[in-house]
Amino acid sequence: GKPTTFITIDKDHSRKLVFALPGNPVSASVCCELLVRPCLELLHNGVDIDEIGRQTGPNFEDESTMREAVKYVVENANVHEEVVASITSDIKLDMGRPEYHRVTLNRKPIDNNSGQYIYQATSTGQQRSSIVLSLRNADGLMMLPRGGPMGCGSTVAKKGESFPVFMFSKISSSIGSGTKFKDSSHRPILDYNNDHVHNKREKLMVGVVICLSEKDRGKKDVLPDELGSRIVRSLGGESKASITSHVTCIVPTMAKAPNDNFANKLSSLIHGPAIEGSNVIFVVVASKGDTSKSRTRHVAFRTGLEVNHALAPIIDKHAHALALQVRKGASSQDGIAAMFENVVGTLRERSSLIITCSDIGLERAIGAMKGSLFHAISLINA
Repeated sequence: GKPTTFITIDKDHSRKLVFALPGNPVSASVCCELLVRPCLELLHNGVDIDEIGRQTGPNFEDESTMREAVKYVVENANVHEEVVASITSDIKLDMGRPEYHRVTLNRKPIDNNSGQYIYQATSTGQQRSSIVLSLRNADGLMMLPRGGPMGCGSTVAKKGESFPVFMFSKISSSIGSGTKFKDSSHRPILDYNNDHVHNKREKLMVGVVICLSEKDRGKKDVLPDELGSRIVRSLGGESKASITSHVTCIVPTMAKAPNDNFANKLSSLIHGPAIEGSNVIFVVVASKGDTSKSRTRHVAFRTGLEVNHALAPIIDKHAHALALQVRKGASSQDGIAAMFENVVGTLRERSSLIITCSDIGLERAIGAMKGSLFHAISLINA
């Protein structure tokens, strides 16, 4: 459900809530369950407004009181009922992100008198976002962790292990029954520490890989400091970002066949100790130094293609929307930048975001995605 968006529109003294859901049917259904349904539940059933006043005070015009009131409303909103269920067979975990796995449930009473049950969950089968049959007969969504070294450390959820399941239907039909958000398995995601309420952002640790054409080899000792300073300024200064390291790489003259030696060298630099510790890696193709516009276009286009081809095997997930923002920003500063094919994505073997761009239009390229960049890094490291 990556292309999910929520916005509010104020018009004629009223506010409309707009949810933009993914196009694949299963993704749309799951995101609707997780986001739209709790919102509708809150709008229709709400929370006890008298209790809000008792908890926060009656003066809602005061900013701090309003913040506490919003916090109380969110934490006491009814969300999906949850049960904890053990799985009846092994389930392969997604290496890139947590998964809401569709399952059917079977319950058994713990004893004859307690009214309590134990639950067993069975996968509905293949879980791709286009397979509508994965929703058939499903009782809920099992919250499975991200697998691999960047997640829970395992690649498989083993038979008999237990995980929370968000129910599609309430176990009890009474209004107000169910799980409150403050008691939900999703609650740890939000931290109401004041620093986070005011959108505290993690400082960006930036690694820079500078790609030079054979003709520009002589600039490799001059460009790193210059480009590093431009990147840090564009990201908001040293309080927002710092350069962990920079390395240079010579791009061979573009041949008809792919250059595997260059691809291996570039991959080694990105995964090597020099760039270790960076949560953002800028791969910058340097082409601005040429006085000839035709020569600059040539470097921006052909060298950029060679670099992006070399990076393809090590990029895990592409962020096409962010790449488009980068390209639009760069071309608004210098039209030649439109020749460069920008790529933004996550690396396969580490929690880092990688961005390819030209040094042409660099400031506006970064400015166009700066806000999204901080948010993307916080999500990758969540």
